[in-house]
Amino acid sequence: MSRPLKTYKIYSYDGRHKVVTADMIDASSDEDAIARSTAAGFGSKCEIWLGRRLVAQLDAERRQA
Repeated sequence: MSRPLKTYKIYSYDGRHKVVTADMIDASSDEDAIARSTAAGFGSKCEIWLGRRLVAQLDAERRQA
């Protein structure tokens, strides 16, 4: 039996920590929300929220190709 999906908010920031985008994703768990956010490329800096709870802050450095 699969877990019910929860709606997470993803806030992406610029270099000055100003919100650039606010998106929503559905995920079955915090780990799933983090993986989906990373895979979707929501920017190098973002926060993932579930309601009033901060799930994660992602601060990945952009790689030079």
